[in-house]
Amino acid sequence: MTNKIKVGFFGSGSFAAECLACLYERIKPVWVITNSPKPAGRGLECRSTPVQLAAQALGLTCRTTEKISADTELLEWIRNNLPDLMLVIDFGHILKEPLLTMAPLCCINIHPSLLPAYRGSAPVQRAIMDGLKITGVTLFRLDAGMDSGPILAQVPIPIEESDDTASLLSKCAKAGTEAMLHYICDVDPSEWVFTQQSEGGASSAPKIEKHEGRLDWNEPSIKLYNTIRALSSSSGTYCMINSRRLRIYSAQLAEKNGTAGTVIAIEDGMPVIACGAGALKLISVQPEGGKIQNANDWLRGRRLKLGDSL
Repeated sequence: MTNKIKVGFFGSGSFAAECLACLYERIKPVWVITNSPKPAGRGLECRSTPVQLAAQALGLTCRTTEKISADTELLEWIRNNLPDLMLVIDFGHILKEPLLTMAPLCCINIHPSLLPAYRGSAPVQRAIMDGLKITGVTLFRLDAGMDSGPILAQVPIPIEESDDTASLLSKCAKAGTEAMLHYICDVDPSEWVFTQQSEGGASSAPKIEKHEGRLDWNEPSIKLYNTIRALSSSSGTYCMINSRRLRIYSAQLAEKNGTAGTVIAIEDGMPVIACGAGALKLISVQPEGGKIQNANDWLRGRRLKLGDSL
């Protein structure tokens, strides 16, 4: 069977943009609402959100807002163009009444964790940083709380050692959207069953702060490796060398030991740095004021040698 459910879409970030693209493969949202363009980058040029760019590429009606709860004109427009269901994904706004229950099927969120674990804005980053081997995606109905509404469905997703935040978010977007499309297209809404979340096992995934990206070589290599994977596509990880910042984009675990923070080997032209336990081989780095480059090119330029410290 195919339900003719009209869907509205709220979203802003890259995760939402990928969900929108997956959704569009089977259904066309009647409209898309996203954040207003904001100044970004060194030139402070106004940039549209990834969702606005995706909506424009797909030819979808798209409107922007600074603050949805205070945007009375947009709220009235939504009421006059009301869909059956509103998907709210990676939007960055707290939805309140009357919006939460304005549509007949209310608002449903696709959240990249197995709720109630990792409620908050950085569930994938936190899961990788914590060394989890499995996470997932949850479809749930929004309520007034933080990712606390009743659950429609959950899909577990393995975390591979090679996964970083970008790859894992992509897996979650595809799995979550496919599950949502199953309900929208193949299950009558009268058969949708929501289950209240248990507070047992609840945990939070707050926004990543910049200071969390500074690497402490006294930590075990696996912890630093997980942090690099988690933050490589966002705020980034870094260490200091001669009072200048070195951003580390990618690294590999190395089965070596030595004095934490020192160069203990050079493999394939790349430096191996000792950690509190184990070591990391740097693969891709960015010196302060420079460009991203292979660690072997950076090493030659720095003329580091065995025993030098970071």
